[in-house]
Amino acid sequence: MILKLLQALRGTALALAATGALAQPAFPDRPVKIVVGSDAGSAPDVLARSLGREMESLLKQPVIIENRSGAAGTVGATAVSLAAADGTTLLMGTVANIALAPSFYPIKYKPTESFTPVAMVASVPLVLVSSAAYGAPTMAQLSEKLRSGGREAAYASPGIGGPQHLAGVLLEKELSIKMVHVPFKSGGAALNAVASGDAQLGFAGIPAAIALLQTKRIVPMFVTTPRRSSALPDVPSATEVGLPAFEVDNWHALFAPAGLPAEARATLEKAVQTALASAAVKAQFARLGAEPAFSSGADLGVHVANEVQRWAKVAQSAGLDAKR
Repeated sequence: MILKLLQALRGTALALAATGALAQPAFPDRPVKIVVGSDAGSAPDVLARSLGREMESLLKQPVIIENRSGAAGTVGATAVSLAAADGTTLLMGTVANIALAPSFYPIKYKPTESFTPVAMVASVPLVLVSSAAYGAPTMAQLSEKLRSGGREAAYASPGIGGPQHLAGVLLEKELSIKMVHVPFKSGGAALNAVASGDAQLGFAGIPAAIALLQTKRIVPMFVTTPRRSSALPDVPSATEVGLPAFEVDNWHALFAPAGLPAEARATLEKAVQTALASAAVKAQFARLGAEPAFSSGADLGVHVANEVQRWAKVAQSAGLDAKR
């Protein structure tokens, strides 16, 4: 009698457990927030909003964009690293606040440990531009002039520790030259310095460069990826100008806090992949000089580890004052 009672109780417990499992709400069961570490209207913000609009129908939940700017995007990244790992708080991470930040800022998160990589979102190459007043219309002529031993050329960037700054450091290494770095408060100010001739060259975002290229005040040298950009099809790639080892991709990717359940990660990864294939997202990305560049969370994790190590070596070899 007691044995039968115990068996009955065990059966009831199993049934309740099964019912509880079935009652678990499907992920996501509430709105998803993507934190952007820069202001509204910036490239990461526009990319996140474009991606989020497409993901809403796939996730069947609103996707909200929250701007938390400051310290090269590390304020937003810090906030996400401390959030609950339930998949409803994500970060639109960039090469700046994920791969470069450890070398330049006293951050409290670890790029390879504090996040769960979800998916690569976009490849955003830069373009090297020279002032038309500098008189070097091709990369070959620019290289010769930079190596001539005269006054050191100045290159402008939006600030210390960003991809435009590190691209200049990398160019110095590749060409075995020295240049003067002139940091500005914004990409627009840096580009205007090149256009006016106050700086001889600089690396810039493609959309901002296109507007000034039409004025003939700046001259494009190459884009900073192995292949040409569809936004600047007539501008050679780094490989084409004889710099096969030169690559600076201001990539954007989605991250969640560390410890994200595998099921949630798979759902988000699939939603990103599907969203990036849409014509609307491709068109919006193209306007920013970005190209959809999906890769899985696992592959993104490997890429981040490689990028962190690579840029740390570049910064150290250049004797840059890290975490200033």
